[in-house]
Amino acid sequence: MKNLMSLIDPIRKISSVLFISFALSCNSQQQPTKEQKQILETAKTNFVFVEGGTFIMGNNNYHYTTLEHQVTLDSYSISKYETTFKEFDVYSKLNNKEKLAFEYRDVKEFSGNYGAKWMNWYEAQSYCQWLGEQLNLPIDLPTEAQWEYAARSRGLDVEHATDSGKIEGSFTEKRNYPVYDTIVGAYPPNPLGLYDMSGGRPEWTNDWLVGYSKDTLVNPRYDTIHNYEEKMVRGWHNLRYSVYSRGGSREPDNDGSGVGFRCACNQKTPIE
Repeated sequence: MKNLMSLIDPIRKISSVLFISFALSCNSQQQPTKEQKQILETAKTNFVFVEGGTFIMGNNNYHYTTLEHQVTLDSYSISKYETTFKEFDVYSKLNNKEKLAFEYRDVKEFSGNYGAKWMNWYEAQSYCQWLGEQLNLPIDLPTEAQWEYAARSRGLDVEHATDSGKIEGSFTEKRNYPVYDTIVGAYPPNPLGLYDMSGGRPEWTNDWLVGYSKDTLVNPRYDTIHNYEEKMVRGWHNLRYSVYSRGGSREPDNDGSGVGFRCACNQKTPIE
């Protein structure tokens, strides 16, 4: 027995060393610098609390894919801005990932406080969930219902997520197609205090492309149930009904269509 124990002890030690090495390799994120911590803290303060409620999602006058139906949502928070290149760069740097759109980063609209683009759906979701881990909050991409409810300032009957609900004034400079040559927040927010949900980058949501139901829904999520192999993208800059448009679905590995994103926090109370 003594000889047997003398053989087991070294094996245990080797196993412990291997386990610790494996654990360290799985936790290879770099520690953030003071500047990077400040960027993360700013991302936290940029969440806007959205009080839950019941609204009519969709618009029968716009398109057959936007069938009106009643939806009830719990309260949540959503970022007032689209995720910027500066914010996404912190995620990439700390996780030893290649810088997003690295070959174009000397171009103005691929820098700093411009809305990040050229990430696929998986990368967008990964960023939001990573941000949640850094801030100890349940952060993810918003569902379609959360996106529309927020864009419409808790379900207002408007065409666009602007200060007036219309495309007018400074927003007319965007013309008939998306023009992304401004930093996030360059145009007035909607009444809820959210920027660029009309006229900014189209944005990834958490949901797969699914036809709207006629039934009343509570906190609908389509991150597992879907009809097609495409993720819903919302916020296309249309001259009519931009807060309802569902015409921009993309395959989740598509990273070349100029789509950006913002994150949502699935906490029923305001972030402190």
